Amino acid sequence: MTYATLKSRVSSEMKRGELSASATAVRSAIIDSIEHWSRRRFTWNEFNDVSASVSATYISYADLGVHPVRLDSVKVIVGSRNYPLDARSFDELDDMDAGNYTGYPDFYALHSQKMRLYPAPNQAMTVVMAGVRKLEEISAQATGSASNAWSGEGEQIVRLMAKSFLFRDELHDHGSAQVFATEAERIAAEIQRETAHQTGGRIRGHW
Repeated sequence: MTYATLKSRVSSEMKRGELSASATAVRSAIIDSIEHWSRRRFTWNEFNDVSASVSATYISYADLGVHPVRLDSVKVIVGSRNYPLDARSFDELDDMDAGNYTGYPDFYALHSQKMRLYPAPNQAMTVVMAGVRKLEEISAQATGSASNAWSGEGEQIVRLMAKSFLFRDELHDHGSAQVFATEAERIAAEIQRETAHQTGGRIRGHW
């Protein structure tokens, strides 16, 4: 399903003339819904074995090739050896970093759309990551032909939550808003349970 089709479907189901497919409110509700679900873990926003070359303290999300929401594992590869990195806060790395030490990194932090490594790499290395990523193809500025997993596998929960936001923010019908939000959460929980059953794992909170 494309972004344009998703907007048309939400508009049609709302059955309100002022909430046409081209209405700013419909577009905003869909984007807000995607942002809401982007914080959760689903099969379609997980990633693994994403790698990038690093040779400096900082590497931008653009150079990483993903916009990480949550990282499950980060390691650097030097030659044939893997070195797992531990997560730290940006402030913790600031306290550690005297600015004159390089080597094999032990820690990483995410800040300002970048990954920071400490110690700074003393040579070119490969960083390999797994976690949850932000899918960015659909945005307020996207064309109608844009699509990603939120308009595919995740379309139902995006659509339901978008209608909840429209009832709440545009129509001030909080009862209907709650009905749609509850149904969206129910379906999202079912998807996560099914995924956990298929993989033989556990649902990790809202991730």
